[in-house]
Amino acid sequence: MSRVIFQEIQCKTLINRVQGDSLPFRWTINPYRGCQHACVYCFARPTHEYLGYNAGRDFDERIFVKVNAPEVLRCELRNPRWRGELIALGTACDPYEPAEKKYQITRKILEALRDYRNPIS
Repeated sequence: MSRVIFQEIQCKTLINRVQGDSLPFRWTINPYRGCQHACVYCFARPTHEYLGYNAGRDFDERIFVKVNAPEVLRCELRNPRWRGELIALGTACDPYEPAEKKYQITRKILEALRDYRNPIS
């Protein structure tokens, strides 16, 4: 079994707008990039290529952890332009990735969404 690298990163934004209208939600949050579950069919694999990594092993073994995600989310939810729309959590990652045990980012994201009474799926 290979060694997984958790690379802590700072995100500038967390709420992502969905392109097109084929999904039942317009906004997503992904607290991690990459996934230790290593499902070969995962459609999110190519997202690693945007960072200069490959969609194969790097996706499984290099997990980007958005360590400031809860704070960034609270700022975004406070913004008067945010309309409190439904947000889908974990559309390109497993929000309960094994790294969650250490980082607890998903838990803090859910707490922020609860505090701002923002719907989540």
